[in-house]
Amino acid sequence: MDTNVLIAYIWNEFYQKSRNEKSKSHTLVNEGAKGKFEIFISEYTLMEIYEHFTDYYLQQNAIRDGFGFREFPKVRRDYILNKNQLRAVAGLIEKLRASPFLNYIEPEGMTEGFFQLVMKYVKGYVDFVDAVHLRTAIDTKCDYFVTNDGELRIRAQQLMCNCTLTEKIQLTNAKSFLKLCPK
Repeated sequence: MDTNVLIAYIWNEFYQKSRNEKSKSHTLVNEGAKGKFEIFISEYTLMEIYEHFTDYYLQQNAIRDGFGFREFPKVRRDYILNKNQLRAVAGLIEKLRASPFLNYIEPEGMTEGFFQLVMKYVKGYVDFVDAVHLRTAIDTKCDYFVTNDGELRIRAQQLMCNCTLTEKIQLTNAKSFLKLCPK
């Protein structure tokens, strides 16, 4: 599973509790938690999630000080998380790490030549971290790689077409994956 699916789940689960309508990503993770299928994520997913939610809080701090969304990258380094924000982000990571339905692929479990293959994907215009997640899914022998990133799915498909990516893996988004799963 790509990080963007888990982030969508986290927003629904922990940050938007008042919303009645849940995302397909939220439904997908909950179905995995019920044992309908296994969810595998890279250890690097936690780093991405940590950075995503750190940036969220830092951006809120910068906006409170009068900076705009577009100015945030320039002023980000001027901000640090306050104790409550740090506790919230660390707590989120701890909850995910302790989750019994998320299977983590440790970096030492990656195959020999892992980063050489990742760099081939990067040369095919796949973002480095996305290439790490995709390669991790392949090395773990996952049948599906679920991502809500349409550009990543297109670029990975191009890698398959030009035989840079030779292993079988089906790329899909959360909505389509849920349609594939038996009820």
